[in-house]
Amino acid sequence: MRYLNSCSKFILTAALAACVLLQPVASNGQDLVPTSSLTGGSSVFVFRSSSRVAKRPAASVARPSRTKNQQLETAAKIRRQYETIARVNPTRAKSDVIDPNRLPKNYRTLPAAQASKLFAGVGEYYVNNGDYDKALEFFRDSVSLDESNDAAKGGYSEALAIKGNDLLLKDQAQQAKAMFLEALKFDPKNSAAYFGLGEVYVELDMLDEAIANYERSLESNKDLTEIFVPLGILYYQTGEIAKADELLTKALTFSPNSSETQFFLGLIRRSQNRNEEALAAFRKARELDPTRPETPFFTGELLVSMKRTAESISEYQAAVALRPGYYDAWVGLAEAHVELGNFREAVEAYKAAAKLKNDSWEVFAGLADSYRQTNDFINAEVNYRLAATFYTQQPDFVKDTAADLYSKLGYVIGAQCDEAIRKFQPCKWGAAVRAMEQAVDLANNPVDVANLGWAYYNAARMDLNQRNPTAAAPNLEKAKAALERALAGAPQISDAILQNLGAVQIDMNDFRGAIDSLKPVVQRKPDWIFSRYALGTAYFRVNNFDEAAKMFRSVLELDPKNIPALSSLGYSEIKRKNGKEVRKVLEILRPLSPADAIRVEQEAKLAKVI
Repeated sequence: MRYLNSCSKFILTAALAACVLLQPVASNGQDLVPTSSLTGGSSVFVFRSSSRVAKRPAASVARPSRTKNQQLETAAKIRRQYETIARVNPTRAKSDVIDPNRLPKNYRTLPAAQASKLFAGVGEYYVNNGDYDKALEFFRDSVSLDESNDAAKGGYSEALAIKGNDLLLKDQAQQAKAMFLEALKFDPKNSAAYFGLGEVYVELDMLDEAIANYERSLESNKDLTEIFVPLGILYYQTGEIAKADELLTKALTFSPNSSETQFFLGLIRRSQNRNEEALAAFRKARELDPTRPETPFFTGELLVSMKRTAESISEYQAAVALRPGYYDAWVGLAEAHVELGNFREAVEAYKAAAKLKNDSWEVFAGLADSYRQTNDFINAEVNYRLAATFYTQQPDFVKDTAADLYSKLGYVIGAQCDEAIRKFQPCKWGAAVRAMEQAVDLANNPVDVANLGWAYYNAARMDLNQRNPTAAAPNLEKAKAALERALAGAPQISDAILQNLGAVQIDMNDFRGAIDSLKPVVQRKPDWIFSRYALGTAYFRVNNFDEAAKMFRSVLELDPKNIPALSSLGYSEIKRKNGKEVRKVLEILRPLSPADAIRVEQEAKLAKVI
């Protein structure tokens, strides 16, 4: 009958109206999203836990370390401090300084012990003049002449350590390591050599060995306060926050205007949840050195954790401006935009991150989510597929997370249907079904089972729209079975399941079953217009025209100009032989849709109601 011809048009309108009312409806952790199709279907898709992908784990952001320039600066500072201490408060025995130009003419024929002392004195001369190559030459000869000459051995060790430090400054870590080890053979308490070894082990990413050598350096010479910063940073990197705090706090008393110290102290305060102090330290670090991109990045991270996400945007933008290839900063910027609902901006940030790391499932999942939020379902599909592929290639992937990706993939494939129909292209409900089947196979989650029913139902609607009920029947049966199974396992989303089940039952001509399914939904979800209309449809088909009219009127209470509801109310009042109400409907309907008004009026005249 004509009433059924108007139903398809209405369901689309009703579902779109419902989308306005439900953006989205949260229910015990799930997001319920009304969906519709030009094929005449109206249903609800359930996102498993959240419609947005989870953020990257905090552990995925590497703890920052000193830059190469900072390491070189520290090595230079240590050398200056060590040399100053050696002059003012020497910790080794020293020979009397001898000017090499005043060596006796017969120094080559002197007894070995005596010559050793002379050479050691010349070595001291060259140390004082900063010529460590010459100093090494004379100390080496002095030790070779008399291995019991402690002053010579101490001087040789000191010259080796300082020469090794020079090699560190030239980025020659392996050659420097040999110098430091040689220095320690001649003076096991050489603090400069231990520091140098610490720097070498940092370069080799052997942090425990680096810490041990830094500590030995301080044990040998407690006045080498420049070690506080690199050692404190290493303790931070290895998670020993209390020790890191102690050392960097001390370092700050010696050099309050050190950007490096302020930055790492900010990281420590952040890990201690002393957020305001952390923020102040980061601000100071950036003021002292505006060129380090990690400073605004971690400021942005801190602001997000402080629920000040809007302020974080400029920080992340500053980080990527300083380092365009800063992957973590692009991801942080994308996530901040997602949190603020700036999905188009999030797309651009995620795309930049994907160019830098093209196998990150989290980035592709975030990009897919952002595309979905902008209704770009085609690009969302592409990126959900990439996310699922990369995620499931991991040997220890979590099946529930993979199922969530396939569930969202099924949704965005189905969501493309309306646009495909407008372009006279086929919908891809078969692909949506396969994605949902993968989700069910992975985790057997009742929510996925419900969404599989959703996909089967919408696939059936394609055949019904082509007036091929025989082809639709198998998918309707599968939809009903899946929804009934889901209902038993997911009572927290029963309203969504019952709505979809009621729609399936209407298409299967089980109108009384549909009434039983839809009545509780209408009671619990009074603003779900499409549920009221579907229930009105079921009542109409069992000839309960009073209840049908009641349901259609309830739709009009929420949407007074809803054309399909007006038409259906008109047909219901015709069945009730209520000409007065039919005229009222026609009066409202004529200016809104003359064609629908004519059809209702013709039906009323045939029934001799008006």
